[in-house]
Amino acid sequence: MKKKIRRSSSDRFLAGVCGGIAENFDIQSKYVRIGYLIFTLICSLIPRLAILPVGIYLILYLAIPQETAGGTWSSFFHNVDPGAKMRNNSHSTQSQTGRKVLHDAHERKSN
Repeated sequence: MKKKIRRSSSDRFLAGVCGGIAENFDIQSKYVRIGYLIFTLICSLIPRLAILPVGIYLILYLAIPQETAGGTWSSFFHNVDPGAKMRNNSHSTQSQTGRKVLHDAHERKSN
């Protein structure tokens, strides 16, 4: 059976496009990323082609399905801010020392 191309959920910087292409062709993802970087630098030398690499990446992001189910637009920035999940948690918790840990400024009003 022919192997289908998928965006990688484990080998990714932004959306896993380069990692998925590398997995499909059984090469290291760093070579795909270096090739994409060289392509981007060459296109940036020609003013009319400067936006082409960004457009191609976005088209590939939208056209290639994610490796696991549940890929959404927010998964594009999956690894950008790893602390965002903690900051969005508005519940206070007890630390190991017994102190109350505040995760949101609005919690101070409830004390």
